[in-house]
Amino acid sequence: MLHTSPLDVPGTRDAGGMNVVVRAQAEALAREGHEITIFTRRSDPDAPARIELQPNLRVVRLDAGPARLLAKGEHEAVMGEFGERLADEIERNPVDLLHAEHWFSGVAALPVARATGIPIVQSYHSIAAPPDSPLEDGERPESPGRLAGERMLAREVDLVVTVSEAERRTVIDRLEGDPERVRVVRVGVDTELFRPCATQECAEQRDWLSSGGRPEAIMVGRLHPLKGFDLIIDAVAAMPDRLRPTLRIVGAPPPDGDDYALALHEAVVQYGMLGTTAFDGALRRSELAERIRSAAVMIVPSHSETFGLVALEAAASGVPVIARNAGGLREAVVDGETGVLVSGDDRFVWAHAIERLLADPERLERMGSAAREHALRSTWADSAAQLLVVYRELLA
Repeated sequence: MLHTSPLDVPGTRDAGGMNVVVRAQAEALAREGHEITIFTRRSDPDAPARIELQPNLRVVRLDAGPARLLAKGEHEAVMGEFGERLADEIERNPVDLLHAEHWFSGVAALPVARATGIPIVQSYHSIAAPPDSPLEDGERPESPGRLAGERMLAREVDLVVTVSEAERRTVIDRLEGDPERVRVVRVGVDTELFRPCATQECAEQRDWLSSGGRPEAIMVGRLHPLKGFDLIIDAVAAMPDRLRPTLRIVGAPPPDGDDYALALHEAVVQYGMLGTTAFDGALRRSELAERIRSAAVMIVPSHSETFGLVALEAAASGVPVIARNAGGLREAVVDGETGVLVSGDDRFVWAHAIERLLADPERLERMGSAAREHALRSTWADSAAQLLVVYRELLA
């Protein structure tokens, strides 16, 4: 993980669903007795070089580039140095297999794998779209070599691991990956941390709603244009005032994302929604789980998601999801059963979907129960077991 760390709080810096997936799978593998080392770049000069997270699991910080936070696009300049430090570390402490997370890590690790004969697996977590393509096609190539680097890795690594069938199709169609060398390993969710409200826990919320209080809609993620939070602010503003939910936004901008965050705050002020909108910043996982299970609905308007982990976390919390009909969100949300999928960028269409679901408490409850059942079939132990099958396929 060159450009981010499993120790970063999701929703800060460039941390997001990838950080959650990597750490959760690593913890599950370590509990089964496998030795796991996560390599990341040092971004703080005072941070220790090595941290033991739990038995069999450690994080090692490598010195590559300046020991400070970098904007995402700056990491391309330090890939070579990161690879050199990785090679030095592996020479001292050999490993059986390398798993590169995101294309930065893959480009850095591939020469090391080839020089040592160590098998290498690549995961992307997000895939670039050409600069002039619509947002729905994926993330913009924030550094010059991204598109070429991602295509090269799809051809050169031993296996590619994706988190959804949607991402698998993108690897094959856009990156020209070999279908025989692409495997899907589905993500999991912590169903003990992300759980529905206990009877007494949400008593205050039920009293609030029964006395005419507004239900709450929550959105979670980095404050980045790809996440589409601006669309939902516009949509809520388009609703009649008496039908508007309160809106809770959890997350912080990436290092180069202050302009978008400012635009969201300005839109809330412009629409006169200051009293019904909360910007919580990034939260620890336990705090996030508490916020989600207290909400009436989760909204995920991301233009592109390889899966959409927060949708599964909402499902585990018994909270229905209104999500964009795109990418892996089609697999995270069962349309009409655990939530609603919405197409396009018409704010009035989104407003209608939000209004219609919140106006039907029985449907909300029914969807919440179905969502919880859906999430219970997706554990991190199962996800790690699927990943182990991929590893053993190469090591055999």
